Amino acid sequence: MTERGGSSLARAGWPVLLGSALLLLAAPVIAQQQPLPVEITADRAEMDDRRGVSTYTGDVVVIRGDMTLEADKVYVRSRDRRPYEMEAHGEPARLESPDPETGEMRIATALRIDYLLNEDRVILTDQAHVVTAAEEARGKRIVYDLETDVIEAERGEADDERVRIRIQPREDDE
Repeated sequence: MTERGGSSLARAGWPVLLGSALLLLAAPVIAQQQPLPVEITADRAEMDDRRGVSTYTGDVVVIRGDMTLEADKVYVRSRDRRPYEMEAHGEPARLESPDPETGEMRIATALRIDYLLNEDRVILTDQAHVVTAAEEARGKRIVYDLETDVIEAERGEADDERVRIRIQPREDDE
Protein backbone atom coordinates (compact mmCIF):
# COMPACT_ATOMS: atom_id res chain seq x y z
CA MET A 1 0.00 0.00 0.00
CA THR A 2 1.40 3.41 -0.94
CA GLU A 3 1.14 6.47 1.26
CA ARG A 4 -0.24 9.71 -0.08
CA GLY A 5 0.76 13.16 1.02
CA GLY A 6 4.36 12.49 2.05
CA SER A 7 6.25 10.13 4.27
CA SER A 8 4.97 8.85 7.58
CA LEU A 9 7.84 10.72 9.29
CA ALA A 10 6.65 14.04 7.84
CA ARG A 11 3.11 13.37 8.95
CA ALA A 12 4.32 12.39 12.42
CA GLY A 13 6.20 15.72 12.65
CA TRP A 14 3.04 17.82 12.49
CA PRO A 15 1.83 16.85 15.96
CA VAL A 16 5.30 17.62 17.34
CA LEU A 17 5.35 21.04 15.65
CA LEU A 18 1.80 21.77 16.78
CA GLY A 19 2.67 20.73 20.34
CA SER A 20 5.77 22.93 20.33
CA ALA A 21 3.76 25.90 19.05
CA LEU A 22 1.17 25.41 21.80
CA LEU A 23 3.91 25.30 24.42
CA LEU A 24 5.34 28.58 23.12
CA LEU A 25 1.89 30.17 23.25
CA ALA A 26 1.31 28.83 26.76
CA ALA A 27 4.63 30.14 28.13
CA PRO A 28 3.31 33.64 28.98
CA VAL A 29 0.26 32.08 30.67
CA ILE A 30 2.49 29.83 32.77
CA ALA A 31 4.64 32.84 33.68
CA GLN A 32 1.51 34.75 34.83
CA GLN A 33 0.54 31.91 37.15
CA GLN A 34 3.68 32.35 39.20
CA PRO A 35 2.78 33.47 42.72
CA LEU A 36 3.17 37.18 43.33
CA PRO A 37 5.50 38.24 46.13
CA VAL A 38 3.88 39.61 49.29
CA GLU A 39 5.46 42.67 50.92
CA ILE A 40 4.41 43.52 54.48
CA THR A 41 5.25 46.51 56.65
CA ALA A 42 4.15 46.79 60.29
CA ASP A 43 5.20 48.05 63.71
CA ARG A 44 5.74 44.49 64.96
CA ALA A 45 6.10 41.03 63.40
CA GLU A 46 6.13 37.55 64.88
CA MET A 47 6.84 34.63 62.53
CA ASP A 48 6.31 31.01 63.49
CA ASP A 49 7.56 28.90 60.56
CA ARG A 50 6.70 25.61 62.29
CA ARG A 51 3.02 26.51 62.53
CA GLY A 52 3.09 28.45 59.25
CA VAL A 53 1.58 31.56 60.86
CA SER A 54 2.98 35.07 60.95
CA THR A 55 1.37 37.87 62.95
CA TYR A 56 1.82 41.53 62.06
CA THR A 57 0.50 44.36 64.24
CA GLY A 58 0.42 48.16 64.13
CA ASP A 59 -0.40 50.02 60.91
CA VAL A 60 0.01 46.90 58.80
CA VAL A 61 0.29 47.40 55.04
CA VAL A 62 0.34 44.37 52.75
CA ILE A 63 1.13 44.77 49.06
CA ARG A 64 0.71 41.92 46.58
CA GLY A 65 0.86 42.96 42.94
CA ASP A 66 -1.70 45.77 42.50
CA MET A 67 -3.54 44.87 45.73
CA THR A 68 -3.06 46.82 48.97
CA LEU A 69 -4.41 45.66 52.33
CA GLU A 70 -4.33 47.96 55.37
CA ALA A 71 -5.25 46.79 58.88
CA ASP A 72 -4.38 46.98 62.57
CA LYS A 73 -3.48 43.28 62.74
CA VAL A 74 -2.85 40.69 60.02
CA TYR A 75 -2.29 36.94 60.33
CA VAL A 76 -0.57 35.35 57.32
CA ARG A 77 -0.91 31.57 56.95
CA SER A 78 1.69 29.79 54.80
CA ARG A 79 2.65 26.31 53.60
CA ASP A 80 6.25 25.74 52.62
CA ARG A 81 6.85 29.52 52.95
CA ARG A 82 4.07 30.22 50.43
CA PRO A 83 1.32 32.44 51.86
CA TYR A 84 -2.17 31.18 51.01
CA GLU A 85 -4.43 33.15 53.37
CA MET A 86 -4.46 36.47 55.21
CA GLU A 87 -6.80 37.39 58.05
CA ALA A 88 -6.92 41.14 58.63
CA HIS A 89 -8.59 43.00 61.51
CA GLY A 90 -9.13 46.74 61.72
CA GLU A 91 -11.53 49.59 62.46
CA PRO A 92 -12.08 48.87 59.57
CA ALA A 93 -9.54 46.87 57.61
CA ARG A 94 -9.31 48.08 53.99
CA LEU A 95 -8.44 46.32 50.74
CA GLU A 96 -7.90 48.11 47.42
CA SER A 97 -7.47 46.37 44.10
CA PRO A 98 -7.90 47.62 40.53
CA ASP A 99 -10.44 45.90 38.30
CA PRO A 100 -8.37 43.85 35.82
CA GLU A 101 -10.60 44.87 32.90
CA THR A 102 -11.28 48.57 33.55
CA GLY A 103 -8.45 49.54 35.89
CA GLU A 104 -11.00 51.28 38.14
CA MET A 105 -10.19 50.91 41.83
CA ARG A 106 -12.31 48.51 43.90
CA ILE A 107 -12.42 49.16 47.64
CA ALA A 108 -13.54 46.65 50.28
CA THR A 109 -13.74 47.40 54.02
CA ALA A 110 -14.84 45.39 57.06
CA LEU A 111 -13.85 44.75 60.65
CA ARG A 112 -12.41 41.44 59.42
CA ILE A 113 -11.14 40.61 55.94
CA ASP A 114 -10.08 37.08 54.99
CA TYR A 115 -8.13 37.11 51.74
CA LEU A 116 -7.76 33.71 50.06
CA LEU A 117 -4.74 34.34 47.86
CA ASN A 118 -4.91 31.18 45.73
CA GLU A 119 -8.57 31.83 44.90
CA ASP A 120 -8.26 35.64 44.59
CA ARG A 121 -11.33 35.91 46.81
CA VAL A 122 -12.05 37.95 49.95
CA ILE A 123 -14.56 37.32 52.72
CA LEU A 124 -15.62 40.47 54.54
CA THR A 125 -17.23 40.06 57.97
CA ASP A 126 -18.93 42.71 60.14
CA GLN A 127 -19.67 46.12 58.63
CA ALA A 128 -18.78 44.70 55.23
CA HIS A 129 -18.72 47.24 52.41
CA VAL A 130 -17.62 46.97 48.78
CA VAL A 131 -17.43 49.84 46.29
CA THR A 132 -16.77 49.27 42.59
CA ALA A 133 -17.29 51.53 39.59
CA ALA A 134 -20.60 49.78 38.87
CA GLU A 135 -22.04 49.12 42.32
CA GLU A 136 -21.85 49.48 46.05
CA ALA A 137 -22.79 46.70 48.49
CA ARG A 138 -23.18 46.59 52.27
CA GLY A 139 -24.00 43.68 54.53
CA LYS A 140 -23.02 41.66 57.56
CA ARG A 141 -20.93 39.35 55.40
CA ILE A 142 -19.78 39.76 51.79
CA VAL A 143 -17.90 37.24 49.68
CA TYR A 144 -16.15 39.02 46.83
CA ASP A 145 -14.45 37.17 43.98
CA LEU A 146 -11.82 39.60 42.72
CA GLU A 147 -11.20 37.64 39.51
CA THR A 148 -14.81 37.34 38.34
CA ASP A 149 -16.02 40.51 40.13
CA VAL A 150 -18.93 38.56 41.69
CA ILE A 151 -20.28 39.88 45.01
CA GLU A 152 -22.44 37.79 47.38
CA ALA A 153 -23.85 39.73 50.36
CA GLU A 154 -25.64 38.39 53.45
CA ARG A 155 -27.64 40.20 56.10
CA GLY A 156 -27.07 40.09 59.83
CA GLU A 157 -29.52 39.22 62.62
CA ALA A 158 -30.61 42.80 63.39
CA ASP A 159 -33.13 44.71 61.28
CA ASP A 160 -30.55 47.37 60.43
CA GLU A 161 -28.16 44.73 59.05
CA ARG A 162 -30.07 44.10 55.83
CA VAL A 163 -28.11 43.90 52.59
CA ARG A 164 -27.96 47.19 50.72
CA ILE A 165 -26.95 47.43 47.08
CA ARG A 166 -26.60 50.53 44.94
CA ILE A 167 -26.19 50.04 41.21
CA GLN A 168 -24.61 52.95 39.41
CA PRO A 169 -26.26 53.80 36.08
CA ARG A 170 -24.04 53.49 33.06
CA GLU A 171 -23.10 56.77 31.46
CA ASP A 172 -25.13 55.96 28.34
CA ASP A 173 -28.26 55.28 30.55
CA GLU A 174 -28.37 58.86 31.86
